[in-house]
Amino acid sequence: MMDLDEATRAFIENEKLGQTQDYLHRGRGFAGLDVGKLEQAWVAAFRDFAADIGDDEDLVRMFDLEAEYRLRGLRLPAELVVAEQEALDRGMAEWLETDPKSWDEMADQVMDEIAVFTVDTAAAPKS
Repeated sequence: MMDLDEATRAFIENEKLGQTQDYLHRGRGFAGLDVGKLEQAWVAAFRDFAADIGDDEDLVRMFDLEAEYRLRGLRLPAELVVAEQEALDRGMAEWLETDPKSWDEMADQVMDEIAVFTVDTAAAPKS
């Protein structure tokens, strides 16, 4: 059985795999971008997402660009969005401070998803 850290890492990797599959099913729309344009597009998508975290279109665009990075075996240029990541982190800390009940509900939901993933993974046939 996996410990919580291993289960969380496996869950996140599985989520990324699903995002990549979704991107491929949508036709790999960013495949034609050169590395420089891909970088510009990802930075813009990350900034758009950070500015409006509730916008699903921004999130899907960011995930699609991240999938393109994975498919090419490239590292995300996280150093280009440090300020935006710090702002997101502050927003999360503020959420926890101002609405701990809502935060706990979200955390419980994520933990439930990780638990279901872990049980399903353990029950899956091994090849």
